[in-house]
Amino acid sequence: MGGKPVRTRQQIYFCLALLIFFSSCSLIDDLERQREVREALASGDQLLSRGDYAGSLKAFESVAEIARDQAPADAAWYKMGLIHLHPRNPKKDPHQAIGSFSRVFSRFPESSWAEQAKIWVGVLNEAEESTRDLARSKETIEASRQEAERNRQALEKSKQEIEKSHQEIERAKQIIEKSRQVDIEIEEKQRVRGR
Repeated sequence: MGGKPVRTRQQIYFCLALLIFFSSCSLIDDLERQREVREALASGDQLLSRGDYAGSLKAFESVAEIARDQAPADAAWYKMGLIHLHPRNPKKDPHQAIGSFSRVFSRFPESSWAEQAKIWVGVLNEAEESTRDLARSKETIEASRQEAERNRQALEKSKQEIEKSHQEIERAKQIIEKSRQVDIEIEEKQRVRGR
């Protein structure tokens, strides 16, 4: 009976040792993950500053994948949105930017990036609406221009018809004048005969 308490203590010590070992492994894994995230963030920033948008995007995607739903995934999504908007990015895509910014404020509402992301989404939506309004205005202007051209052609045709009518009226006047002259000549001849 005296051996049981020692054995129980040994088991407790063994369990504590395993717990400490696994905790330190988890801590080491967390430290390794944090190092990877820091390196990927720094790499993404460096690549962006050099104009390597695809490489920078890939680095920030890596950060978002490693960090998942924890910081600095919010910063990574925000920076991906900026990359999608960068004026020198040949693969610039405002719709992708809206998606990235929307992830920031929907998945990380308490993030310091959330309010800025909302502002960007608002600005991009307004820009898109303005672009649609501009396209509609251009269509309206083009339709008005075409209508004006049709009206100009109809006016030209009307002018030609009026000119044609004037010419016909002139011919009719000439015929009437000739007819009067012929009537006058006939009357003269009849008077001369009647004398």
